[in-house]
Amino acid sequence: MRSTEPERLTFQPVETLLACPVCHGRVERSGPLLLCAAATCGFAGEIRDGIVCLHPGGDAPSFFDRHYGEMLASSDEPGSHGIFYAEQGALIGARLARSSVTLDIGCGPRLSYGRPPGLVIGLDSSWESLRSNRGLDVRIYGLATRIPLPRASVDTVVCLYALHHLTGRTRRATEALVRLALREIARVVTPDGVVIVCEVSPWWPVWALERWGWTAAKAVLGNALDVFFWRRQALEGLAAAVFPPDTRCDYRRVTVPPWTTFPFLATRHRLRLPRWMYPFEVGVYHWSLGA
Repeated sequence: MRSTEPERLTFQPVETLLACPVCHGRVERSGPLLLCAAATCGFAGEIRDGIVCLHPGGDAPSFFDRHYGEMLASSDEPGSHGIFYAEQGALIGARLARSSVTLDIGCGPRLSYGRPPGLVIGLDSSWESLRSNRGLDVRIYGLATRIPLPRASVDTVVCLYALHHLTGRTRRATEALVRLALREIARVVTPDGVVIVCEVSPWWPVWALERWGWTAAKAVLGNALDVFFWRRQALEGLAAAVFPPDTRCDYRRVTVPPWTTFPFLATRHRLRLPRWMYPFEVGVYHWSLGA
């Protein structure tokens, strides 16, 4: 869904919304520079082209920057929209109607849901996506594992198909990254907030193959293998370990006609597959904290 909303101002200094991505301390602004106020930290970022740059890893182009055109064409395709965004966008939009501050992790080049009335902060490691996304109030170039926001500063977190891109050199390292991202989400959301995640859950044969063969495949393929898909039960278990004990998880499986065809590889939008041959379940996780 392409957003037609103009970019809005926050009406407050952007540095008051931020925290150091390394120590979570207060951020001060000096011209275009954003400096951690903690003398023992020393982290420095900047505001460039209207984007808050707080990426501890620097400016190396991400996978999405290298394949920006192909991935945008793939997501624009009607089959992909019907499977991955149509129902999901409606569900998210209904929840965001009551959100005063929303954080969209992996926000991409546009919002996939109706523009909410409150403040919308987008976080992405793709510079090109942030440059294109005009549905955001604040655009942050950063990492989901080091969210540069203060504790309990947002009441809704949205994350569409971003967790499976958090990968390390091994399966255990990948799990550690996802745990860290979920822990960061739990830190920045309010005690009674909501976390909405859209992901694909592999069918059992694919999950078994991932669990036992992914590390070896990563050693051979290197950066060419940049995804690890989490089975529903496993992802819910990782979240339960870091979210408050009284958090409730509601899960909704998204269904579309089995003959719907779509590009199953985001970087090869001309290669198509019918839905019934795609060995993944598409779902929406809705975690209510303080439930």
